[in-house]
Amino acid sequence: MKRTSCIELTLLLTLTLIATSTTGVFAATRTDSSALTLTYTFTEPRLSTITIENQAYDQVFLPDSAISGRPGDPSLPVKGAYILLPSGTTVASVSVHGTSHSLGNGYHLVPVGQALPMTSNPVPPTPNPTVYASDDVFPATQYTTVGVYQQRGFSILVLALSPIQYRPASGELLASSSLEVTVTLTPAHAQTSLFRGLPQDYALVRGRVDNAQELSTYPASAARSSADLMILTTSALRSGFIPLAEAHNATGVRTIIRTLTDVGGTDTESIRNYIRTMYNTTGISYVLLGGDDGVVNARQLWVEGMDENVTHYEDYLPSDIYYACLDGPYNYDGDDKWGEPNDGTGGGDVDLMAEVWVGRACVDNLADVHAFVTKSLSYMNSTNDSYLKNVTLAGEYLGDYGIASYGSSYLNQLINGSSDDGYTTVGIPASSYTIDTLYDEDYLPYGWNPSDIITRINNGAHIINHLGHASPDYNMKLYESDVDQLTNTKYCFIYSQGCDSGAFDVSGYDCIAEVFTAKATHGAFAGVWNARYGFFWSYSTDGDSQRLNRQLWDAVFSEGKTTVGAANHDSKEDNLFIIGRSCIRWVIYETNLFGDPSLDLVNAVTPPPPPEPQLSIVAASGGNRVLHLSVENIGYATASNVVWTTKINGGIFHLISISLNGSPFTIPPGNTTNLTTTLQLFGLGKVEIQVTTEYANPWNGTGFVFGSYLLKVAKT
Repeated sequence: MKRTSCIELTLLLTLTLIATSTTGVFAATRTDSSALTLTYTFTEPRLSTITIENQAYDQVFLPDSAISGRPGDPSLPVKGAYILLPSGTTVASVSVHGTSHSLGNGYHLVPVGQALPMTSNPVPPTPNPTVYASDDVFPATQYTTVGVYQQRGFSILVLALSPIQYRPASGELLASSSLEVTVTLTPAHAQTSLFRGLPQDYALVRGRVDNAQELSTYPASAARSSADLMILTTSALRSGFIPLAEAHNATGVRTIIRTLTDVGGTDTESIRNYIRTMYNTTGISYVLLGGDDGVVNARQLWVEGMDENVTHYEDYLPSDIYYACLDGPYNYDGDDKWGEPNDGTGGGDVDLMAEVWVGRACVDNLADVHAFVTKSLSYMNSTNDSYLKNVTLAGEYLGDYGIASYGSSYLNQLINGSSDDGYTTVGIPASSYTIDTLYDEDYLPYGWNPSDIITRINNGAHIINHLGHASPDYNMKLYESDVDQLTNTKYCFIYSQGCDSGAFDVSGYDCIAEVFTAKATHGAFAGVWNARYGFFWSYSTDGDSQRLNRQLWDAVFSEGKTTVGAANHDSKEDNLFIIGRSCIRWVIYETNLFGDPSLDLVNAVTPPPPPEPQLSIVAASGGNRVLHLSVENIGYATASNVVWTTKINGGIFHLISISLNGSPFTIPPGNTTNLTTTLQLFGLGKVEIQVTTEYANPWNGTGFVFGSYLLKVAKT
């Protein structure tokens, strides 16, 4: 047999990442195509005490976690894991391993509270006697599989990790400083039809997942989007939206208008299928539904509160998340209840990660369209107006609920940010905004008056965040007749946790959210309201509605998702890992955006930053002593002075350790540059080649992307 020497390059991607997360440091590795391993590390938990109804309890918190569980169970933190699956794979199994150590005995943990609508009497948290009498480890496992979700064609596994466990009878707390998550992979049946490979899709998913290096397994597309926003309305209302589309196009938000005639039907399934088609063919990221329910029909989703052995909540909710999350069915079992946790593909959960960001203009006629469009255009033209710095936090007395008695306890968490309740969110920066607090306890004995909020709106409030009692025709202590009397010409964005004010599906009746945004000529240009109950926890500020509220402002001021549509959907996805908790699914479904989803809450104040480059190693090949790479700039700006480094390590006895630098280069957007390096390799065995590219980002520091490739050196 003839003996030859060869070097064979394979794309068995040995991807390695060490990155800092807010929980700690995690590492992600994949040594072959059959498994993916991530290690999450955790700081020591923070312990404190709390007294509720004269009963002392202990509390345990971890950074960036959430309290999850059934009412009456011990209150323990869980950490969300968002794991990107390699292209073409799905989950065969999940295993989680950690070594725990004792934090001591004698702890009496506060039980999980009951989720309450903001119309309820106080219910203090009460321990489940069966659970608290047992000394079995609780929870029994250190993870829960929430589901596999699709976002723009990328498959994301969501887990809830439990690094803290508890033995209730002895009061022993157990903590794991790290958890190793191993995902065994199996080939997926087919690539999702919603994968587009566009730069904005990679950027969105990169900010969502814990192991972004797996993005390199998804093939980037040479295609680019031709539109950003689609307005979907009726033929009768189309003309009223033309000025809005023209204004968007003039500012660079490429906008198209389509009608239900183009859809070919008025039923919700036809509308969703058409949005899916336009998402694929034009590359849109935003959809404005130009019609009230009954004009552009809303899908009713069924939700049951997850609390067991307590008051049961169930209802049909109008939810435009159905038009945002486009993967798979929403009624797999074919009954009359859409949106159940088993109504997705193959009986799994429905898709809850958005492909497009959706808002609704609840208009019935051209007069409504004119009012809506006029306010939207005014807001678009208000850049650098001084009123844009004005924020009002409006909190009401809720009842005798301990720390949750006043809305101010919640709303104060939005000023600058908060680490209350075990997770950190960035809030509205007091250094950049004038924050006015309108709190009932500051206006005793009866609280603030409707005239107080009317004055603030008429004088020019940009952002109003409200927490208080409400109903379909009542919000912020105002009735619909009060909204009709507003005189403001500087329009506001409203976020309210009040009950029912966004019930736009009631036939023959306009809820107050519709009046604020589309029926009145003054008021709000956009807002987020609840279609049914808003939910909170008595004796705690960690309510279900509050978690979405905090995450919306974190999206705006921390994650750069500054449009109202992107921020609203991000607030839902950030809480997806606890969707099984109390009424989280309920509030995810019901928090609809009334307004144009592409309007920007921050860049209306200051001009947006310039576009940035984004580099991706899209191909690798090689032979003896040579490695060829193709690097594509999938961003929207030129990457200048790009430097690249090749590191080679491994071989038999790990004797190979080489680092090579390549010459700097420049790459315009949409272009691909081919790189070649001579590799001075000697010896046998496998080596890992890590190629890193870096460029000078003109407005956000240094950008980088890397991939690692497994190179076999063999002699036969």
